[in-house]
Amino acid sequence: MLHHIPSVIRASNATALPLLEMITPSSAGYPIYHTDHRSIFPQISDKHLSLLVPTVLYWACSLGWHFLDTMKFPYFEKRRIHESPEVMARNKCTVAEVVRAVMLQHLIQTVLGLVWFGNEESIYQTEVKVNHLGKMAALAPKVAKGAFLLLGPRTGEAVLRSYGEGLVRWVYWWGIPAAQLVFAFFLLDTWQYFLHRLFHTNRFLYKHVHSVHHRLYVPYAFGALYNHPAEAFLFDSLGSVVAHELSGMTIRQAILFFAISSIKTVDDHAGYRLAWDPCQFLFANNADYHDIHHQMYGLKSNFSQPYFINWDVLLRTRMTRAQASAKVRPSVRSKTAVPATLIDKTE
Repeated sequence: MLHHIPSVIRASNATALPLLEMITPSSAGYPIYHTDHRSIFPQISDKHLSLLVPTVLYWACSLGWHFLDTMKFPYFEKRRIHESPEVMARNKCTVAEVVRAVMLQHLIQTVLGLVWFGNEESIYQTEVKVNHLGKMAALAPKVAKGAFLLLGPRTGEAVLRSYGEGLVRWVYWWGIPAAQLVFAFFLLDTWQYFLHRLFHTNRFLYKHVHSVHHRLYVPYAFGALYNHPAEAFLFDSLGSVVAHELSGMTIRQAILFFAISSIKTVDDHAGYRLAWDPCQFLFANNADYHDIHHQMYGLKSNFSQPYFINWDVLLRTRMTRAQASAKVRPSVRSKTAVPATLIDKTE
């Protein structure tokens, strides 16, 4: 029996340890989201679904926000970040230009996905037709080791005896996938922060590439992916597939990751402060945070996107709304934050 941590760490054969035999699942215990079919839906392969979902959600969410813009419901009007027609007029691109650019980006990301991901049979063999019991048996010693390290020998053994098998299943079906998703968020943030900052600090890259996105001084939902084609490929498309690959997610996990990323980037450009919005209360990097970056006074701040603000905080490029408001002339300070330098030039 296990009496101290080193016995678990040194063990080379998990099945030789009675406690590990006890916590190794004898049945897969499939979670609600699991299916062993070749694809989630019989009408479309998982590969093609992973490419379709982000595009469909992007336009569905954008049209929802556009509906609110058009209907001007009082509740939402009070929570607009920008409301002045004069400020809206500062945008330097037409709606038609935005739609064309976004459609091109969706084409780019679709082509990249078709090339990047393997064929359907390979995906099925390596990601769906899996020996889950064998993987859980290999995971059991690691779970035991973690329990002993975190809880100590006596408590760790007691917890494993009572809940060990369920704990192994939970880690396998929920803990690891959740950790992979959060890690993918972090990877995408890291990729985009340093590229985004480079495209602002390098004059050539800003002038010829990234300035296209900043023709939207006042962002709106379906303009979230309004970019130069080179930026469309590097920032969002390539960044997403790299985050998926390095985090070790399956194609089915990627569907969720791409879906959340599409919803989040649309929300960040929608132009409303909504405390109940999951994209806004779960993440400090939200519509108000990103709006500051789109203003003249915030161009060298708030590079983080789309999830966390850790790189802005660590590298001191964060600008809060209070700091942004301090840069605006008090006489015009309101929900719309126009920099004083710009006002001086137009008066």
